[in-house]
Amino acid sequence: MNLLRHCALALGTALSLLAAGAAWGEAGKVVFAVGDVAALRGTARVPLAAGATLEVGDTIVTAAQSHAQLRFTDDALVALKPESEFRIEQYNFDGRQDGTEVAVFRLVKGGFRTLTGQIGKISPDRYQLLTTQATIGIRGTHYQVQLCAPEQCREGEAVVRAGMYGGVYDGRIAVVNVFGSNEFSSDEYFFVADGEAPQRFLAPPSFLSDRLKTRSTAASVAPGDMRIANPPDNPGPDEPLAPFTYQATEDLNLIPSPGSNVTGPFAIIVGSDVDTLELDATTDPALRLTFSGPGQLTGFVNGSLSAQLGTATLVDTGQTNTPDGLHWGRWQGTGSTIAQTLGNTVVHNDGGNLHYIYGVVATQLPGSGQVQYGLVGGTRPTDSGTGQVGTLLSGGIISVNFTTAQLALSGLTAGFGSANYTLNGTASIINGSFSTAGGGATGACSGAGCQTLIAGNFLGFLAGPGGTGIGLDYYFNTRTGSVIEGVAGYRQCASGKC
Repeated sequence: MNLLRHCALALGTALSLLAAGAAWGEAGKVVFAVGDVAALRGTARVPLAAGATLEVGDTIVTAAQSHAQLRFTDDALVALKPESEFRIEQYNFDGRQDGTEVAVFRLVKGGFRTLTGQIGKISPDRYQLLTTQATIGIRGTHYQVQLCAPEQCREGEAVVRAGMYGGVYDGRIAVVNVFGSNEFSSDEYFFVADGEAPQRFLAPPSFLSDRLKTRSTAASVAPGDMRIANPPDNPGPDEPLAPFTYQATEDLNLIPSPGSNVTGPFAIIVGSDVDTLELDATTDPALRLTFSGPGQLTGFVNGSLSAQLGTATLVDTGQTNTPDGLHWGRWQGTGSTIAQTLGNTVVHNDGGNLHYIYGVVATQLPGSGQVQYGLVGGTRPTDSGTGQVGTLLSGGIISVNFTTAQLALSGLTAGFGSANYTLNGTASIINGSFSTAGGGATGACSGAGCQTLIAGNFLGFLAGPGGTGIGLDYYFNTRTGSVIEGVAGYRQCASGKC
């Protein structure tokens, strides 16, 4: 059936679908919940933690600074953003296509990202997302939606129109209401105002993807401190890190780099086992960095992360000694303190491997042309689950198209004995930074020692006058909950081509 036709029919059949088989019991489970997450079940408000059962009819609500990821029995994933309300109107899946499979969800407020499951693949005409503005039908897809109440969402300093905003990262969706319909494919964005037909958006609004810091699964806990000595054993995928929008300013706020003739302002990435992943800049008044030796990072403090080297060891350090000012290194062994605030929880990863890379904020970026970048150095990758330290076998090639503001990574390879993990992907460059969080990168592994991967991703920044350097953090999430991670620095190749 044509997707638009299917979705138009859905408007007329939604009520009959909801009436058929009103309560089929368990619909799925909570993969993780951070902060105040609950299910409104009848007249009860049931707090939700990792492993909690979801039932047909539940309305899942997340408070401010809270988020959750849900896995349904057909393997569909839903990652709820803070201050969201998501209802399971109707759901049933018996593991096969027998005419009883159905998934009807309603987004009342807030936003979410989803990877549709088996129902979306075998019976897409039995899947619907209902909102006040429109109904969404799909063809096995990965998409995101955000509802904006009046005066709620901003693009920079400007308040945007109220309505439903969304984007498609894989597959196709049809968006239909009584005023019209439209179909959207991968890397396309849309907007539906109250009382208007769906319309295409040329670029993703910055508020569409709020930053979710957790990269590996973690159990929900009460407010307070949670110390993680080993990776959590709760299986399941994690929400990819959402795009970080970094704004360069004229506030230089220079940070000295001892032993180096390079000064800031700097962009910096800090990545650690379990949860920690921060991309920030010294133009952020909350950011405080400390250094030792030739620009080696010993402390990082901002609004959500406090990390100090302490008596741990600095290894894998390096720098470019060029105007891009790239420096990298890794903290190893006991003695460090690493504490990150996630919602109402403080997660400790003291003594964990912490990778960092920083460089001078990019200026005077070209407005057109295509340039390739090659590896100049980086840290050895680490596996938070096994404790292994691997080898960056290849940094691959990064190609930047300044005309379209797109970046492509190909051929990055991290080796751990008999397992070679490879990463490829593309990302948009926004104000000098980039992330594959929206569409995701392609991670794969070859060899007898491979772990099953959930996802691979990378993020980073351009550095130096004209964007001559690139700082990159890459990571793979495994099915066991561990994170394979490292950082790498790149420099423009001679004549722009490697």
